[in-house]
Amino acid sequence: MRRLRWSVAVASMLFLAGGQFTVVSAQANIDELRKNISLFAEYHKNGDFASAIPYGWTVYKLDPAFFKPLYQRLAESYHGLYEKAPADVKRAYADTIIMVYNLGLKHVPERALTYWLLKAYAYEVYYDDKDMEAMHAYEKALELDYKGTDFAYVDRLGLLYRKYMDEKPEFKEKAMNLYQRVVNEDPSNQIAAERLKGLVSDPRELVQLYEKLLVSDPENIEYIWGAARASIQAEQFVHAERFLQRLIKKDGRNATYWNELAKVQQRQRKFKEAIESYERSLALNAALKENLLNISICYREMGNYSQARTFAQRAAASERGWGRPYIEIAEIYKAAVEDCIRNTKGGDWGKLDINDKLVYRLAQESYARAKAVEPGIANEADRLSRELASLVPAREDYFFHRSRILNGKMSIQGPCYEWIRDEVTVPTL
Repeated sequence: MRRLRWSVAVASMLFLAGGQFTVVSAQANIDELRKNISLFAEYHKNGDFASAIPYGWTVYKLDPAFFKPLYQRLAESYHGLYEKAPADVKRAYADTIIMVYNLGLKHVPERALTYWLLKAYAYEVYYDDKDMEAMHAYEKALELDYKGTDFAYVDRLGLLYRKYMDEKPEFKEKAMNLYQRVVNEDPSNQIAAERLKGLVSDPRELVQLYEKLLVSDPENIEYIWGAARASIQAEQFVHAERFLQRLIKKDGRNATYWNELAKVQQRQRKFKEAIESYERSLALNAALKENLLNISICYREMGNYSQARTFAQRAAASERGWGRPYIEIAEIYKAAVEDCIRNTKGGDWGKLDINDKLVYRLAQESYARAKAVEPGIANEADRLSRELASLVPAREDYFFHRSRILNGKMSIQGPCYEWIRDEVTVPTL
């Protein structure tokens, strides 16, 4: 059996290398071709690889491009023999498998991505001294179709880069670029994020990497996007804004670019510009409900509490079961009281009156609504509500102002709160 397996591998290589296979034209007997395909497929399916292989090569001889799965199944057949072969024979089988993938690349170019990936993996698995060849094959696959390449293969290339980056520093840059690209396109990919974290001790390294790449290719959208994302991670928001503006000039209908620009502007407290960018993003993608909440936060920071509440209410209406907008409404009420104390009462908290306390009570009611809508944030809502316990009206406050109670409710008055137009339910006295 050992001699049979050895002869199958070696004879196949010598037969091809010596030119003894003469490829027949497409006019070859189709019945003969189909018969050999059937026999090859049957033996392959049953795991009788030694019997399958000769029929596979006959199919190749008759028409190397007719049966598209030929080369992958031939390689699988040789792998089956490889697994049971003695150590001194394994390399011959490995060499044959690589040769089969090369034939696949030549005769079935529409499956080139698959064969480059399989070839790369084979170099990794079958050899101890072919890592550079494996890298090259993975790189060729990514050049052909990056988005069509499964992340598992992308990760194998990244791990190879990491393995040799101490010897060749340029491999560190390649690994950083590779994983950053994955994270840019899929922020939820935790493996890529962790790999990148292990490579980059300072996010500014990534910024420098992309700036270097942009010198050689200044209009490359992937590099500009990478530079923007890296700048955000490094909290270099001015640079990030500049890169995002460049992207928007190239593609002004990309909601993601507008969304990231808005966030960067918000982080720089450029709230008016951020609101405009969030609205542009929403116009392009109405599903970005978080933008309504972010706009609310921007208006709150600007002191426009009425508009802030309007957008928070819109956010709450955009999705059932989302309690975060009610947390924001409570924060708006709290900010309104603080603003009133600071700007109307000279910062004197001793002047906290019944109207201020009623607004704090509205905030508590909004926290209660938040946890009722989304139980998952109940602990946060309860904690924030408890922080206001000493600031809301006590029973005596309601008693002393009972003349304002109408139908069990008390209206909020005063110039600071004209925009609220809401009432607080009064507990039974």
